Formats: sequence, structure tokens, C-alpha cells
Amino acid sequence: MNDVSVRAATVDDVAAIQRVARQAWHATYGEFLATEAIDTILADWYAAEEIEAPITSERSVYLVAESEEIVGYASAAPIGAEDDDQEAQLYAIYVDPDRWGDGIGTTLLEAVVDRLAERDVERLRVEVLADNAVGVSFYESRGFERTAEREREIGDQTLSEYVYYRSVPL
Repeated sequence: MNDVSVRAATVDDVAAIQRVARQAWHATYGEFLATEAIDTILADWYAAEEIEAPITSERSVYLVAESEEIVGYASAAPIGAEDDDQEAQLYAIYVDPDRWGDGIGTTLLEAVVDRLAERDVERLRVEVLADNAVGVSFYESRGFERTAEREREIGDQTLSEYVYYRSVPL
């Protein structure tokens, strides 16, 4: 059941975003990434200042889904020059694993796309580790088209990563 509301993230949400990130990353990647690699990524990518920067940026879209507490988040930003924002990168959509299947990821994706469409973004790009079956299924079932596969180094592992694109609006 999707009993959430979506709003712009604020710096006051950083601790909750970190909590959801930790839960979702371990649930999503724990079967094929070493725990140490996940913990290093979380420490680097989810340090308070790394979350605050896109939250406070005019160019980024950073949203949270909340019910009684924050249960998910999403972030995206145009990847071209400021005068050419036709393409955006979806950097993250993560949901508390206890709420997987409730439609929260879809709600977040639709909200991100709506905000990007208001900025005349035409294409949305996302990169997904090939072993992330939940992510691959999520994006493919929402019309994203796989356009490339490449290798990515994470910790001491080399993993396959897919690149997907989708038109905006969805």
C-alpha cells in the first residue's frame, strides 16, 4: 500500500536518507558486493556533505517519500551544460526494503520525471549493476531501454553495469 507523500528533501532529512541508504544498499547489493565495499560506498557517497550538496543545488532534484517517517528517496540532475539540460542522470531511487513492492519507487520515479519535464529535460539516463535484479526489473518494467553494458570497479570487484535511457515524460 502506497500511503506516502513525496516532497523536496531538505538538509534536515540527511540522517533519514542515510538510514534508508544503509538498509537498501545492504538488501540490494549484499549478495554480490562485499560488506566492506558497501560500507565504504555508504561512508563516501552518503557523507552528510555529499547529500547536502545536491539537496541544496538549484539544478538537482532530490526528493523523499515519507509516511510516518522517510521510507525512500530519489535524486537526479541534468548532465549537460546549464544551457543544454536535455538529458538528466537518475542517480538514485532507494526505498526501505520493508516497503518494497508498495509502489514507492514508482511514485518517486514519477515525481522526479515530472520535475525534470518542467525543466524541458527530454531523456533520463540511469546506470544499474547487472547483478541488481530488483533494479534491472524495476527500470525495464517502466520502459527504460538498455543501451550499453560496461565494466565497473567497485572495491576490489569488477562488475557489469547496464546503461538505460527513457524519454521524459515517461
